[in-house]
Amino acid sequence: MVLIAAMGVGGVSLLIAEAAMRLVIARQELSLLTSAAAFIDNDIDGKRQLLKSLTEQIPGREVTLDEVQAWLEAHGALRDAFFDVTAFDVSGTLIASLRDRRAKGTINIADRQYFQDTVRMREGLISTPFKSQLSGKPVIVITQTLENARGELIAVLVGAIDLQRPSFSAQLDVLRSNGEGYLFIVGSDRTIIHHPNKDLILKPVERDEDSVMDAVLKTPEGWQDNLLDEGELSLVAHKRLRTVDWTIAVSYPTRSVFAPMATVRLRALAAASLLTLLAALFGWALTKALLRPLETLHGHVEDISSGASDIKVFDVVDEDEFGSLSRAFFALSQHRARAEQALHRLATTDALTGINNRRMFDEFFPIALSRASRAGQQVGLAFLDVDHFKRINDEYGHAAGDAVLVEFARRLERTVRCTDTVARLAGDEFVIVFEQLPSNAEVNLLGRKILEAMAAPFLVGGRELLVTTSIGIALTTSMPAAADDVMRAADQALYGVKAAGRNGFAVNHAGAERLLRVRGLP
Repeated sequence: MVLIAAMGVGGVSLLIAEAAMRLVIARQELSLLTSAAAFIDNDIDGKRQLLKSLTEQIPGREVTLDEVQAWLEAHGALRDAFFDVTAFDVSGTLIASLRDRRAKGTINIADRQYFQDTVRMREGLISTPFKSQLSGKPVIVITQTLENARGELIAVLVGAIDLQRPSFSAQLDVLRSNGEGYLFIVGSDRTIIHHPNKDLILKPVERDEDSVMDAVLKTPEGWQDNLLDEGELSLVAHKRLRTVDWTIAVSYPTRSVFAPMATVRLRALAAASLLTLLAALFGWALTKALLRPLETLHGHVEDISSGASDIKVFDVVDEDEFGSLSRAFFALSQHRARAEQALHRLATTDALTGINNRRMFDEFFPIALSRASRAGQQVGLAFLDVDHFKRINDEYGHAAGDAVLVEFARRLERTVRCTDTVARLAGDEFVIVFEQLPSNAEVNLLGRKILEAMAAPFLVGGRELLVTTSIGIALTTSMPAAADDVMRAADQALYGVKAAGRNGFAVNHAGAERLLRVRGLP
């Protein structure tokens, strides 16, 4: 009876701890999926906003279909964001391609549902995945209507995202870089969008009530730990995306998670059986001692679930099975933290120059305005363009243009103060947020320093290029200012510099109706 009781107590304790650990692991996997889903949503939404912002530059002037090719090539940011950007006239015939201008007139997409829906609704959309006629690759496309000054539809812009391009798939594969389990994405129409087996992409999921993908599609987002994946019991977590009708999921073999627990269970029960045979009292005491670390581990699990502790409590130095299990949990948490940091870095860093991107600026600038308003300080916002950047691309090639942008960003970061923030919006468009300005004179000094920093020739491909910049600076006043008002004032100042001949800077105040004097180098 004592033996049975000891084995029962040990087994029940282990089962309780295992159930709590299952919950911790499931929540960690679901949290990681939530981060990945947010990254995909933000990435697709950012590309959609980029395409929309380009078409919003058209109203107020006439653009012919022949100008669309040059207009696309003038926006270098499209090459960073999309695998290809094409334009089709209202009949569905290709009129421009950022990737291959020779393809004009060779393709017609009038029978594509996404093209028909875009023309019918007169607004952009995100397509279902399909195989591209131009590249033969699995893609999704983002469409946007292009209208002339009279509001007439003249073309449809189509931005293609390659589902196998490293900028999309590699950022997802890194989440399962430890070699255990796999991550996949499936659409509501049962089409596979992402999978470690590239041959399955764009293939429909066969209907099988016992399959993991069927379970993911039929159940609300969350997790299950009792599913069979290719004959192996697995923990499966899944999350719905916001911008597209997709589900991102991860399948993780439970054997790899609970292998240390199985060893602990067998050794604890064997020790309890042996010692109980010698003496009931001695067996009880020893069993109690053996289960004490497990009770501590169980207490850690409960503390983490309630928020009283963090995952660092599992980082122990003990060399027994309990210590091995604790360190395994800690390593899993560290992997998740690194993956989230990598996702955030990819989402807020410009791929070409390595500085902050537009998404980071959109998040940071309103916060900077609020911080300055509470402290009673001024904030300056500078809009910068590389003068005649299209001419550099046309004469020396896009590789030279990219090199100019990289060097331009490097000089900006070396010129501004440590309290200032530099970001690239798109193409040759840059911004600087000046915080903690002591006076208006400081902005004039910063404007001249930037012009002086660009005065030295740029060494590009073995040749020296003279590169200048136009700078529009907006200053906040003592009254609280909205981000849009400050950006509008900076844009007005930039327009004034360009009208005055470029290679200079102008300062404006948020809410001002007239532009202050344009200044340049003496």
